[in-house]
Amino acid sequence: MQAIQPKAVIFVQFHITEDSAQPIYIQLAQQIIIGVATGELHPGEQLPATRILGTSLNIDPMTVSKCYQLLKTDGYVEGDRHRGTRISTQLPITTDEIITPELTVALAKGLLQGLTIRQLQDLCQQILLHFHPLPQSTPKMPQS
Repeated sequence: MQAIQPKAVIFVQFHITEDSAQPIYIQLAQQIIIGVATGELHPGEQLPATRILGTSLNIDPMTVSKCYQLLKTDGYVEGDRHRGTRISTQLPITTDEIITPELTVALAKGLLQGLTIRQLQDLCQQILLHFHPLPQSTPKMPQS
């Protein structure tokens, strides 16, 4: 009789700040997107089941489910209840119209909090150095 091998499950270090103004499911979703951009998570890789990730982060599994649903709607993950959730193999196309407002707000906040333009440029460069370009695939267009 063979022993049943548990499924390989990825555990990226997620950092949840419970007293943040930002909802936990948004924090988690952003960290998964960053994990893909930095190469910690790869297209096609299985994410932990909602109960497992919820337990490991000491959060409600419904919060994880809400995060996965948001990422699925945006095209970053795919799957269902039976096969589980994995990083999409066809990541969504992000256009300038989508990313510019978010980036503008982030940079404006930095400037208003006392960073200089040069410091913001250096910070952007440091962040970009951690990202890894993905192999070219046929990306999905965002759903309207």
